[in-house]
Amino acid sequence: MNKLLKVLEDRKVCFESAYYNPDDTAVPRHIHDIFKRGMPADFRLVGATTRSPNELPPALRSRCMEIYFRALEPEEVAVIAAGAAKRAGFELSQEDARFVGGYASCGRDAVNIVQMAAGVAQMEDRHEILRADVEWVVDTGHYTPRPKQLALKEDTIGSVHGLAVYGSHQGAVMDIEAVAIPGEGHVTVTGIVEEEELGEHGHRLRRKSMARGSAENVVTLLRRMGYDVDGHDIHINFPGGTPVDGPSAGVAMAVAACSALTGQPVDGATALTGEVSVRGDVRPVGGVPSKVEAARRAGLRRVLVPRENYMQRFVGDDVEVVPVDTLEEALALMFAKPAARTLPAGEVETDRLVAQGAEGRPVVRRIVEA
Repeated sequence: MNKLLKVLEDRKVCFESAYYNPDDTAVPRHIHDIFKRGMPADFRLVGATTRSPNELPPALRSRCMEIYFRALEPEEVAVIAAGAAKRAGFELSQEDARFVGGYASCGRDAVNIVQMAAGVAQMEDRHEILRADVEWVVDTGHYTPRPKQLALKEDTIGSVHGLAVYGSHQGAVMDIEAVAIPGEGHVTVTGIVEEEELGEHGHRLRRKSMARGSAENVVTLLRRMGYDVDGHDIHINFPGGTPVDGPSAGVAMAVAACSALTGQPVDGATALTGEVSVRGDVRPVGGVPSKVEAARRAGLRRVLVPRENYMQRFVGDDVEVVPVDTLEEALALMFAKPAARTLPAGEVETDRLVAQGAEGRPVVRRIVEA
């Protein structure tokens, strides 16, 4: 890689050889000239790698245009599994191929599962791969199921559809649930990464989960907005064992906690993502296009995203993408009715039109006035 970087910088290739002798008169003159001056190297390099981007030298990456390929969908992996079985001379039903696609994260995993299952069938003198063969390979190989593609669209209290990105920018719908019980204002967050290590060997940095810090921001914000946080203990859970880190679930956690405190059901056909500040602003996050695609695959009809992440490409898609600026806007869109809040004496709430949203939708902000 260092030699390649040198070539890209100098646009010249310098050759070295243990068999070359500059004093050898039998070597043609043009060969001497090549070893002395090098060869021009004005070219465009196209390379592919399965390495993580942080494994490549930063100087090399800075001179490249990086293109990331999306991961295969379970249906596409199922086609690869069926083809692998056919090439091996075994029969594999479409249902069992889809079962392989539900566990294999890539085509290589699918081929490995099918080949192992075919070996089991061959030992029993069969030319058909059964579901039991595939299940045995999945169990012994410790393959984990891929995230579910469909999401429940029922309106529920304290449960929202968050959005996450994992692996090579694969989007996933992530359920977030919250429960509020009478207490002293304690907050419990479960199902997240407690700590993580950053950096390479010899230069490691350990930090606490940013998701937990985002939950603390949510509690402070809800207290500032007038919700009865101090009189309740709030438990926020990320079911399914999804490793969650980062602040992008802040808005979703705030909506789930608000729903649990007020008893109002949340729109089950809407997913949302975004970081929330202690002032109530919705901040931009990463991987929004992949998250919107995950919501579309899950059958959801609407996604709330930070305004700074909104793109024109979202218009006209199967799922409606709505940009929001504040948590209050997100709450107004997620609840059928405004959430009840306890206000000091002499203060009232009014709805005020503050802007025009996408496709002419009004953006209404709830204002507290004395």
